Amino acid sequence: MFIVRYSEIGLKGNKTRRNMEKLLIENIISSLPEDSGLKYKKSDGRIYLYSDSPELMNILPDIFGVKSFSRANEYTFNTIEDIVTRCVENYYSYVKNKTFAVRVTRKGTHNFTSKDLEIAIGNKLYDNSSGVNLESPEAPIYIEVRDKNFYTFTEKMEGPGGLPLKSEGKAISLFSGGIDSPVATFMVMKRGMATDLLFCSLAHPSDTLYMLKAARNLLFRYSYGYNSNIYILDGTSLITGILRNPEQKYANLIFKKLLYSYAEELCQENDYDAIVTGESIGQVSSQIPKNLKSLSYDINTPVFRPLIGFDKEETINYSKRKGLYMDESIGEFCSLFSKNPGINTAYRDLKPEVEKFPLKEILHEIIKIKKEEIDDYINSINNSKSDTIPENSIIIDLRDNKDFDLWHVPGAMNMPVSSIDSLAESGNPDKNYFFYCKKGLNSAYAASIMRSHGYNSFYSTEKDIKKMDAIKN
Repeated sequence: MFIVRYSEIGLKGNKTRRNMEKLLIENIISSLPEDSGLKYKKSDGRIYLYSDSPELMNILPDIFGVKSFSRANEYTFNTIEDIVTRCVENYYSYVKNKTFAVRVTRKGTHNFTSKDLEIAIGNKLYDNSSGVNLESPEAPIYIEVRDKNFYTFTEKMEGPGGLPLKSEGKAISLFSGGIDSPVATFMVMKRGMATDLLFCSLAHPSDTLYMLKAARNLLFRYSYGYNSNIYILDGTSLITGILRNPEQKYANLIFKKLLYSYAEELCQENDYDAIVTGESIGQVSSQIPKNLKSLSYDINTPVFRPLIGFDKEETINYSKRKGLYMDESIGEFCSLFSKNPGINTAYRDLKPEVEKFPLKEILHEIIKIKKEEIDDYINSINNSKSDTIPENSIIIDLRDNKDFDLWHVPGAMNMPVSSIDSLAESGNPDKNYFFYCKKGLNSAYAASIMRSHGYNSFYSTEKDIKKMDAIKN
């Protein structure tokens, strides 16, 4: 059996605490197979789980609301001697040639104190040990006495803490699948908010695939008890419109403002309580405080920014500690329109530029899927990333002129990504088109545009192309 402990839940009023305990138990049950046969009871700030399922050991560290847990043995007793005898039977060999400490907590009316019990057990085990070490024992022993029951265990495992998922409303997270947005989403989920994801694809299905892998990594591990929705938008019309006008002001802010607006509509339609973003002050131009103010202007739903005071290194470290960090990345959207970024842009200046892109004409939903459908959708995506250059290919290098001049694939054409629209209108349908760029986002975007016009098109990255080149030579 397992003892589950919580902290914050115990500080709530009686009604709220009961509701949160109920949610926590429901979330634990939902994490197990239907035939797990889990039974439970609640008592004194503890939840006692009775199950033989080996899954619990792996699942409890990831369920929000769990402060710590222990695999334990449960016994009844009449006298202090009953407890001492049982502990000597269980732990006499365990302490052999090791330092040990006995730690007792107790609740109820008894004719002994916690200290009495610690001394009695310690005296019986001492001769077979290397002595007592209260600071850092090699063999700790924990006893919890509750009325006429007692529980023994040797380890306290940490949970994520926080509040049970679904206990604090629901939110929609602007989710790119990079480093920041999974961490921001995790932090809001930890505070009890059931969270859905909103992703804007700029190069579907390639960037969608990367996003879904990041979403899977987060949701399959931490969203027990809630079957999150994932909204996938098509943003290629927006990017095409911006690329057709390379002098367009505030391209980065237009993109984000439209995402904010789309999220706001989802909030009104689905009763979300907040919008979540992975923004932190000054990390990129769109996250300068005045720009954040302009982006939030006329958005009525609260915008939560859990990472607002983090620097990038802190976010990366947190991401790795929580198992959210993904080595794969297709790059960030800003690489598609890094020219003319908005700096300290007032809303009165941003608004007329945003209005040139009617929301419902520019962004539309490709699909909405559930967490439980992620694997099926990943398998259905025809990912056009290629590890080889297909025969009969026109090779197009989308990097800037300087990088092209330093090195490029023999026979490649150098072209800005803004020219892809024209290429799609005048291309050769008998040829394959192979694009590459620095990190893959520009080339994935180009390949998706060409595919949408009926061409066979593929993409790769500079790094992967150079590996091909090395193998070839």
